[in-house]
Amino acid sequence: MVSLAITALYSSAQADTTLSSKKWWHKFRPDSLVNKNWSFLPIPTLSSSPETGLKAGIAINYFFNTDQKKAGSTTRDSYAYLDLQYSTRNQLFTELYAQTFTSGERYFLRGRIGYADNYERLWGFGNTTVDNKAFEGVTYQRIYSNINAYKQVKNKFFVGIRGNVSITNNIQTPAKDTNFLTAQAGQKQSTVTGLGPTVLWDHRNHPLSPRSGWYTELGVTFHNKALGGNFNYTEWLIDARKYYPLGEFSCLAFQVFAQLNNGNVPWRELPRMGNPTIMRGYFNGRFRDNNYVAAQTEVRFPVHRLANLAFFGSIGQVNRTLEAMSLTDIRVAGGTGLRFIANRKKNITLRFDYAITTDANSGFYIKIGEAF
Repeated sequence: MVSLAITALYSSAQADTTLSSKKWWHKFRPDSLVNKNWSFLPIPTLSSSPETGLKAGIAINYFFNTDQKKAGSTTRDSYAYLDLQYSTRNQLFTELYAQTFTSGERYFLRGRIGYADNYERLWGFGNTTVDNKAFEGVTYQRIYSNINAYKQVKNKFFVGIRGNVSITNNIQTPAKDTNFLTAQAGQKQSTVTGLGPTVLWDHRNHPLSPRSGWYTELGVTFHNKALGGNFNYTEWLIDARKYYPLGEFSCLAFQVFAQLNNGNVPWRELPRMGNPTIMRGYFNGRFRDNNYVAAQTEVRFPVHRLANLAFFGSIGQVNRTLEAMSLTDIRVAGGTGLRFIANRKKNITLRFDYAITTDANSGFYIKIGEAF
């Protein structure tokens, strides 16, 4: 995928009084921009890929703090975005995401709601699939929401509940002799509704661009027909991260991630290898199955007062059961990227990553904040 992003910065904050006596254009110098107290960060995007054709859109990012007016507050920043994209193949993608620490971090709320009129590629299921060029296309419409609500019990330990809804309709595949969706759960339509408990330890210094601390999330979601869906299955989530500061702006980061399912999981809800956060370089869904385990590491360090450089690598695997996983079947990906400092006060970076894989895949990503 070849992507181009043109960044535009707008602020709802008050003007920087330290430059009020200088020429007006001095306020738009890079050193001045990164030190302003930005609240809004719109990013117009233009991209092209085989599965979407030409795609254009905008991601409107909003940063805030619920204790901003309280002196000495230790409440971490909150973050939200609205992402809108449309392609020349009449594909529409919309998503609203937010993660909010309430005053004093008494509660932590995180969730996403979205709609996709999508086309995606299928290479089959499991850890062994057809080669890169032998994929099949599938189109569908999907409405989804994933909401998590936590209450802090003590010392950044949160206990909460998670809810998940995903409705996939109008699933269509091209007429041909083979069809990867034949006999797959949710071949024509799927509605899943789940609810379950979750716990979270969040000791990161910053939720969007951390350089120190650690993070662990454990959750289970019970998808059941009694909740309104038409499939019964259970999903377990494990997400553990650790950050070692190497200097004021450098760090070494690690992550272990697992998404484990048992029961009758529809094909669209199966864990999928490859995305902008872990196993970068793999096309999203290049490999998918009931169970997905991955790990990654990344080192980040400054190369300019306004830019950081990163190197990263990851390993992962999908399979029907955990017992079937093998060290000989591990997939490997890695790459490098730049992080341009959009705002130093709020620790906001614009991330450009390029990654390649041992399966001759590659990916280019433009995102706000670190991958993990």
